[in-house]
Amino acid sequence: MERQKIIVEKQYDTGTYEDFQEITNRKKVNVVKKILRNAKWQQMKVDMAREADYQFGFQFVNPNIQTKAIPYSIWISPNKDTLEVVAGDNQYVHLNSEDSQKLFEALTDTNLADTK
Repeated sequence: MERQKIIVEKQYDTGTYEDFQEITNRKKVNVVKKILRNAKWQQMKVDMAREADYQFGFQFVNPNIQTKAIPYSIWISPNKDTLEVVAGDNQYVHLNSEDSQKLFEALTDTNLADTK
């Protein structure tokens, strides 16, 4: 299996998304994959009240391998204890607090409760 990395973008006050972090650590990539694989996805198109706080996608480390990446968008709940995730155009999940914390920490190196 070819190694993958995760490209994370953060929405800043300007309303634009900018590169935030590139994750190449295999353990972190696998944590993210496991949470997404085990999530109870719902087939639905959602219309969120605001733009996503973060976006991310998987890419192969080897630049010669091309694949269509599924974009993931993340919204932090108002209480900063859970995440809502949309994959592509029509997959939605509201993660429990444990998975939300693990996913957020793997993607941002930050504790979910410490976000601004």
